[in-house]
Amino acid sequence: MSATRRTGTRLLALALLLAPAAVSAQLPAAADLMAAYNKAIGGEAAFAKHQAMHMTGSFAIASMGMSAGMEVFSARPNKMFTITNIPGLGEMRQGYDGETAWCIDPMRGARILEGPELAMIKDQAGFDSDLRVMSRFKSAETVEKATFGGQECYKVKLVWLSGRESFDCYGTANGLLVARIESQESDMGKIEAVTLLQDYTDFGGILVAKKTVVTAMGMEQVLSIDKIEFDAVDPAKFELPAEIKALKK
Repeated sequence: MSATRRTGTRLLALALLLAPAAVSAQLPAAADLMAAYNKAIGGEAAFAKHQAMHMTGSFAIASMGMSAGMEVFSARPNKMFTITNIPGLGEMRQGYDGETAWCIDPMRGARILEGPELAMIKDQAGFDSDLRVMSRFKSAETVEKATFGGQECYKVKLVWLSGRESFDCYGTANGLLVARIESQESDMGKIEAVTLLQDYTDFGGILVAKKTVVTAMGMEQVLSIDKIEFDAVDPAKFELPAEIKALKK
């Protein structure tokens, strides 16, 4: 092999080694993307004005001809309660009082959530969980530029303190969260769900995606927010139901 050819081979090898670093250098830091997103939706000051929230809305699965009303209650620091009424099926309830995560539905009855289901609830139950704060994560890394819902975005890999992994995609145009990708536990095992966030609307000084479209296993579910009210939430909403108290004995 000639000296010229050897030099060319070495340069090619060096280029291949440096390529990932070069691409990474062109991507904005995850911390910067998260900070820009927090500012875009109102920032910590906007969230600090509120102690509790009551959201009313609906969800629909067109392929099944299913639609239902839904209410979500949350309060500082990390309490939540969701109730959904599905015509022909019944009432589904899920909650977290800061210690115990639970679910009651017509198919499986009352359950105390543990393992991965509990980890996800803990990650999502914080009143300010819409804010992306680095202290909630073991790591956050921008991995690529992608496109979701027709919008170009930066894809960030998140490793939560619980060890759970997910991805956020921040729009290159406005910094808002365009999509989330995460695995969800179900009776059929772990399922990857892609959530598109659309129609950001101001509620109480906070920008919230009024419409979210969740796709999992080829099925699309659309969640729509009708109204959000702040601070007028009865603390009793977060108390454990009798069925769950019985399971804890």
